[in-house]
Amino acid sequence: MQKPVIDETKLPEVKKIIYDADSILSELYCAENDGLRKELEELQSRLRALTGNQNIQIKDYWHYDEAVSLDTAARGALMHPPAKEEVTDEQIRDIVVHILEHDEAEMDWWLLYLEVNTGLDNLTDYIFYPDLAGLDGDPSLEEIAEKIIEDRALPCT
Repeated sequence: MQKPVIDETKLPEVKKIIYDADSILSELYCAENDGLRKELEELQSRLRALTGNQNIQIKDYWHYDEAVSLDTAARGALMHPPAKEEVTDEQIRDIVVHILEHDEAEMDWWLLYLEVNTGLDNLTDYIFYPDLAGLDGDPSLEEIAEKIIEDRALPCT
């Protein structure tokens, strides 16, 4: 089973790239500037080279600080997106039961992993808003895991 991996040695540079890009994007929003646009393209190339993810978009980090810390944004950038694989019921239980033990970036990765591998696009609802996923009261993480396993088996309509 895949696991999120972060190369801590790259973290300071990725943080600087995201921070600088956020500033440049804000300036470009106010006025077009070829020099800033070129600088942003260079940051995009550096970010892709550092992360090894050729699909990562620097513009996705504009205003990152409205949702997460710089550290969380950079850690998330350094984790490769999860791929689809065969995941067992026991693996789902284990991920859900331990999901809150991870830092924010890793927890987000595991939520995305579960989305990709269960086909449930509202996975965060199960964990953080269980009533929206059809669970009553204050369910345990074990009960949430069972509901995810049950719902992933439902055919798409």
